[in-house]
Amino acid sequence: MFGFGTYMSAFKSPALGYFISILPHILILLFYGVDLLYKKVFSIRLNLLYSIMLIYLISAVLALFVALWKNLPEATLVGTLTKSVLVVIPFHGFIAVILYNDNRKTLLIKMTCISLSLLLFINLLGYFGLGLSNEVHSIDGRLNFPFLDGFYSGASLLAIINLLLIPYLKKFTDNPLQFIGLSSFFVLNMVLFLMINSRLATMIFLFILTLILFRAIRAKGIYLLSMFTLPILMSSGLIIYKIMQWPGLNTLLKRVDLEDVMTFNGRAYLWQDAIDWLTKGQEGLFFGNGFKGHYYLGMVNDVAKLWNEKDIHHLHLHSTSLEIIVCQGLIFFAVFAFILYKIYSYYRERHKESSIEGAFFPVIVYLLFIIQVDTFVYDDSMGFVILSLLVANAAVTLKLQVLKPPKQIGDYSFRKWIVGTVALKSHSIN
Repeated sequence: MFGFGTYMSAFKSPALGYFISILPHILILLFYGVDLLYKKVFSIRLNLLYSIMLIYLISAVLALFVALWKNLPEATLVGTLTKSVLVVIPFHGFIAVILYNDNRKTLLIKMTCISLSLLLFINLLGYFGLGLSNEVHSIDGRLNFPFLDGFYSGASLLAIINLLLIPYLKKFTDNPLQFIGLSSFFVLNMVLFLMINSRLATMIFLFILTLILFRAIRAKGIYLLSMFTLPILMSSGLIIYKIMQWPGLNTLLKRVDLEDVMTFNGRAYLWQDAIDWLTKGQEGLFFGNGFKGHYYLGMVNDVAKLWNEKDIHHLHLHSTSLEIIVCQGLIFFAVFAFILYKIYSYYRERHKESSIEGAFFPVIVYLLFIIQVDTFVYDDSMGFVILSLLVANAAVTLKLQVLKPPKQIGDYSFRKWIVGTVALKSHSIN
């Protein structure tokens, strides 16, 4: 539904597309509300992370209304209202799903993997079966999923699916047939990945795969390293170009051109403009300049002239982090960075405990890096919906179950009850 809504927002009407995308979440919340009325039981089980996330969501909505007030060419009242709901509602829809399913969090990774795989399937059906292409952004000769918010989002979707498949691939002795099927799916996704040919997404995915292979995914400093992705990339373009000329890589990763590689297909020009504003201009630095604030600041006029782009407001900074800093301000970027750190720490602990929720940890690490070089996780994008799911899961406190004590005080079952109750309380506190 989200994918179909995304297509309709670009092909037909933004407001209509946004409404289609949020409809399932609205129905989930209505269902959960009715269920609460029937049960007549309500308890607040949301921790501090929920409040922090809500602050960030409100800042994103305010940025949209600032853009409307500043007369952004693409902004309308109806579109702004529906897009604001789209930014806020999925997070709360996921909260309802997790609360309703109580302690059955073990199903979450399986259902997420199935859901994203279904999204991939309808994209393949739309592209190969119906001949549709992405209405937002497309490049001739490259795989172009129609039901996603951007051309490069397809690569991130495939990367996340494959990262979620890894725990199942480790259990090849339990179910050989399942292993064969999932391995084939993994390989198919890699082929599709190469057909999209997103070099930055490929580099990040292979980097995380290497960390997993050498059991270094939980290494200290990963979060901090991700925050410095842009400076590292902008100072290492020539090194990357040399690496991509190694035998094999130059055939797998096409379009190897010195200027193209060193500027990451021109993205470095946008990043440099934003960094120049950050270090020199700084207008609206703390509270932002509204959605697509770089348009009002004339920040990317040089790039628009270079690319012969007349509708400057269609350009974006190709970086979720830079978009947030420019549009919502440094203060709310700090809020966003805090949210990222909290869920990074949460899933890192689950991964360390070999909990089923720990399977999300490689996805978090992927998002940490892709946030710096793509808008996959910005605003109303698919990546932000996935991030909202992961934050919602961490924002719900595990329900404390009180076990009834047995009648006989001195028997073994009483000792078992004591141990079980203390363990549950300890887990809840953690």
